[in-house]
Amino acid sequence: MSERISGWMRALAMALVLLLACATALADSIEVRLNASAKVYSSLTSSARSVKAPKGLEVSLRACAKGWARVVYKGRTGYIRLKYLDRVNPLKAYVAKSATVYRDAGMSRTLTTVSKGVLVYALGVEGGCVRITNGDRSWKGYIKAGVLTSARPDSPKGGAVPGQLQATAEGARASKIEKTIYVAQSLVGAPYSEDPNPPRSFDCAGYTAFCYGAAWNDILKGSVKGQGYDDRFERIEGVGRLKRGDLVCFNTIDDKDLCDHVGIYLGKGYFLHASSVAKKVIVSQLKSGYYSRVFSWGMRVFS
Repeated sequence: MSERISGWMRALAMALVLLLACATALADSIEVRLNASAKVYSSLTSSARSVKAPKGLEVSLRACAKGWARVVYKGRTGYIRLKYLDRVNPLKAYVAKSATVYRDAGMSRTLTTVSKGVLVYALGVEGGCVRITNGDRSWKGYIKAGVLTSARPDSPKGGAVPGQLQATAEGARASKIEKTIYVAQSLVGAPYSEDPNPPRSFDCAGYTAFCYGAAWNDILKGSVKGQGYDDRFERIEGVGRLKRGDLVCFNTIDDKDLCDHVGIYLGKGYFLHASSVAKKVIVSQLKSGYYSRVFSWGMRVFS
């Protein structure tokens, strides 16, 4: 067996068939668990001595080749079919184009379809397919490796707030909406962080809370879900009914929660948000592309 491994999902960035080429040295072992009860063999052949390992057992993956994996458990080495192993920590991946998810790696039975831009979680590989699950882990299926990418399709490049949408008043006579947008536009380019430290860095909910808070102390809750489902505010259905200063909510994860990302609407189809893809605060368009497809609703924070 080759002592090399593809990096266990690192080929997602290039949309390659994962773990098949076995061309990159593995710096560290990868923690995986058995997705079904399976035999672990003493050597790389199905005729070797074997023991039955239970579903859910966690082992360390050290190498792989031709559908087999070399694993270590409590200092002992064994060999197991790669199809029985799932990552303990699934990797995020995006669907590059609309695709079918199958119930089995033979692609004989359809489970569901997923749209371009949908976030999924890669668990493992079998043949030319990647084993994936959705955000709330309510299903598990197989998808062709070539339709997955590590970068969200249609992610905006970002840029300056269009001149006609910039807020110019900050004083006491400025409206709460203009105060919010004045602060929000001043933070364009601020870094995104999953461990935010406002005003140096933000996640999406921290950014909106900080900006609206500049106009009215602590008006927004701190979490994305808390902001998107806050019944103190009027929910605005449809992009056409949005007004400048509305909170905009997006369903970017395939689960039951329909508010996974938030931003501040500027008007004319533009909004500001802290983007995990761009890794900074950016301006994006709402009326076309990715964000148009995943838009859930708006919230009228200031009436």
